[in-house]
Amino acid sequence: MIINFLSCNTSPLTVFVPSTENPWDAIKVRHLHNRLGFGIETSLITNALGKSPDAYVDELIDAAINLAPTVSPAWTPLDPVDYAANGYTYGEDENDELVDETQYTFIKELIDNGVRGRLMLFWHNHLVTEANEYKFAGYAFRYFLTLQRNCVGNFKTFISEMGQEEAMLKFLNGFENTAGSPNENYARELYELFTLGEGNGYTEDDIVETSRALTGYNEYANGDNSRILFNEAAFDTDDKTIFGQTGNWGYDDVMNILFDQKPELIARFICEKIYLNFVSPEVDDEIHQNIINPLADIFIANNFDIVPVLRTLFKSEHFFDEKARNVIVKSPFDLIVQFITTTGFNFGDYDINKESIKYASRVFGQNILNPPTVAGWEGDRNWINSGTITFRTAYLCKDVLYWAWEEDEEQFRQFAINISGNSNDADVVSKDIFEALMGEIPYTLNDFETGIDIFKSRVPSNYFEDNIWTLGFEAAHLQVRDLIEYIVSLPDYQLK
Repeated sequence: MIINFLSCNTSPLTVFVPSTENPWDAIKVRHLHNRLGFGIETSLITNALGKSPDAYVDELIDAAINLAPTVSPAWTPLDPVDYAANGYTYGEDENDELVDETQYTFIKELIDNGVRGRLMLFWHNHLVTEANEYKFAGYAFRYFLTLQRNCVGNFKTFISEMGQEEAMLKFLNGFENTAGSPNENYARELYELFTLGEGNGYTEDDIVETSRALTGYNEYANGDNSRILFNEAAFDTDDKTIFGQTGNWGYDDVMNILFDQKPELIARFICEKIYLNFVSPEVDDEIHQNIINPLADIFIANNFDIVPVLRTLFKSEHFFDEKARNVIVKSPFDLIVQFITTTGFNFGDYDINKESIKYASRVFGQNILNPPTVAGWEGDRNWINSGTITFRTAYLCKDVLYWAWEEDEEQFRQFAINISGNSNDADVVSKDIFEALMGEIPYTLNDFETGIDIFKSRVPSNYFEDNIWTLGFEAAHLQVRDLIEYIVSLPDYQLK
C-alpha cells in the first residue's frame, strides 16, 4: 500500500486500458467501488474482472440510473392538516420519529445501493439543507427524493428543482423573500456554494437583484409546514439586472441567465468539487489544466448532464493511477458501510442496527440530513481527531463486528475459506483478509507481519511449521475475528 497525502498524480484523462505492466486487477476494482460506492464483497470481484474497466464502469453507472426510486411512505406528500384523516398524529414526537425514519431510509440507501447512495450523499453535502432547522419530516423525505431523482440527472434541472423544495426554501430563507423585503440568503448561496464558488463571477449587486427575482415562494398551501406555493402578490415585478441583463426576471429566468452566462465557471467549479470528493482532496494547476478543465468542457458539451462527467472520470487512467489510492480519509459512513459491504457478513436485521449506525455516525461527525453548516461537512482529515480515531475503531470492533458474530460465528470461518480458496497457508489467508478489507496490504510491512502473528496466536506454532493447520481447525473463526479487529485498528484503514 502506498499512501499519498499530496497529489502527485500526472496520469491523463484518457480511458484506462489494462496492460501486462498495469493490469485490471482486484486492487483497482476495490478502489473503484470504494470511491464510486461503499466497497465490494470479494465474491463479486471475479465478475468485474471478466469485463473491461470501460464496460464495467458503464455497468455500475447504468445500474444506478435504472434503479427504481425509493417507495415513499404514505405520509410523505401530506400536509399536516391531512395527517389525522390518514391515521397520523401531527405532533412533535411523531414528526421526530418520521424524520428519524427518513434518516434511516437514507442510510439504507447507502448500504443497499452503493453507487446511487454515494452520489446522493455527495450532492447532499453540496446542496445542503438541515432537517434540524426546517423540522418537518415531509420536507425531509421530499428533499431525499429530489437528491435521488437528480443525482445522475441534469445539473441545471437539479439546481432548479432543489431551489423550490420546501426544505431549501425554509432552510435558506427563500420563504421569507418578498417584494419590498428581499432576503438574500438563498441567492448568495446559489452562487457562492451551489454553482459558481465564492467571489467567482458575481457581484453583491447580482445577489441583491437575484434575490428580488426569486421572490414570491412564500405562501403555505394549507397551513404551517404545508406545500409552499408561488404567491404573485409577493413577487417583485420591477426590472432586475442580473449579470448585465435587465428585465422583469423571475425564478426560471434566473436559472436560464445563470447557466447561459456562466457555463464555464459553473462547470469548472462543479467538476473541481467532484474531483476533490472522488479522486483527491489536493489539486494543483496541472490537475486543473489536464483533468478538471477537460471534464468541465464535457459537462458543458452535454448540456450539464452529470453522467458523462462521471463516466469519463471513473474510466480514466488518472482515476486508476496508483497515486490516486489511499489519499482520502473515510467519512463515518465510508467507515461503517464499507466495512459492512466488504465483509459480506450477515449483520442481522437492519431495523435493529439502524439506530446504532445513525447514532455512531453522528458522534463521529456525520449526522445524515444535518450537515453542520450550509457549506456541508469539510471531510477528509477533518473527520479525524484524537477522540474520533479511537471511537471509530472501537465501534467497528465492539459493535458492528459483533452483530455479525452474534448472528453466526461460523460465517467468519467461511469468509476466510471463500476469499482464500480454502488455503491451508496462514500467511496466504492473512494476506487475503488484509486485501479484502483494505484493498492492499498495509503501508507498513511491520503492521502486516504483526497481523499474521495475531492470526496465528491462538494456535501452537508447530501446527504451522508442520503444515497441519487448516481453516477447519476449531479456533479458525476466532483467528479471523482477531485479525479483522486488528486490521480496522490500523491508521491506514482510515484511508480509501
